[in-house]
Amino acid sequence: MAVILVTGSDERLIADGVAAQVDRLVGDGDRNTMLQTRDLTGLPVEDRESAMSAALDALRTPSLFGGDRVVVVRGLHEATADEAAPLVEYASSPAPDGHLVIGAGPKALPKKVLDGLKSAGVTLINTSPPSKRKELMAWFDDHFTEAGLKVEGQVVEACVDWLGEDIARLPSLIEVLAATYGKNRKLTVADVGPFLGDKGGIKPWTLTDAVDKGDFSVALGALRRMVATGEYHPLQVMALLHRHYATMLRLDAVEVRTKEDAKVAAKVNNDFVAGKLLDTQRRLGARAVSGAVRLLARADVDLRGRRDLPEELVLEVLVGRLCQLSGGVPGARGRATKRR
Repeated sequence: MAVILVTGSDERLIADGVAAQVDRLVGDGDRNTMLQTRDLTGLPVEDRESAMSAALDALRTPSLFGGDRVVVVRGLHEATADEAAPLVEYASSPAPDGHLVIGAGPKALPKKVLDGLKSAGVTLINTSPPSKRKELMAWFDDHFTEAGLKVEGQVVEACVDWLGEDIARLPSLIEVLAATYGKNRKLTVADVGPFLGDKGGIKPWTLTDAVDKGDFSVALGALRRMVATGEYHPLQVMALLHRHYATMLRLDAVEVRTKEDAKVAAKVNNDFVAGKLLDTQRRLGARAVSGAVRLLARADVDLRGRRDLPEELVLEVLVGRLCQLSGGVPGARGRATKRR
């Protein structure tokens, strides 16, 4: 018997995680007789309760054909704590020949439900990828290995760079690669490249981190990718940058000595983010941060039509000048002014 909770930040990764557990539990068995699925997604209250009841009945009712039963409940995050209570109760005393696989997310489960499932000892599987690049590279590599694929290290790096935030495309990419090349040869970047498709989005802090470091090359690449994918409108990029510098202005406006002070002033809950903002604000100083806000204001009115310039050009010049304020792009001020 098994009770497994699959969660995560992306519905596609959750679905793949649930499918992997079902494949493992069913094995070579007959899905028609072993497997039942109930999806709570988008159902009204009365239908959610009915689906939950049917799932639990299936788990507790002996199979006519003998053997184990596998029941999947998807979309548990849409149920209230009261609606999910019977499932939590079942998890604390599961049927000996029933396996329950629960899919939940990206919306968080009610705390009472999550705590109850943890107390019942369910197996927790979080499909969310890590945010740090080194850990993300290892996460990608593990997925290739689990699928039985052999790849060069550069393949993993290329996939991380290309897929960006659209990491949920990785399982389908692995499936296609396995079907195309099999599992005996070691794949190169040239083998994988044609299957990568459109470039995915990137984390917004890729741009702000590069600007803070004065790394114009990385910042420009991030900017172009954000806009080119259509994920960010130029005005959304402006809002992202304005929020970044406005937060540092708040840190300068009050007495901030510790990360806890910075968390309160910046209105963030993450120690790492608060510390990074505080370090950047101290390194740049009030004058540079204020100068950045003035540059943002000028670029904003340019984007809204003050000058007849392409939106991409306005943003590129802005990013170059912001990088210069952070100590990068030697001579960028003169070149950017000339272009404008």
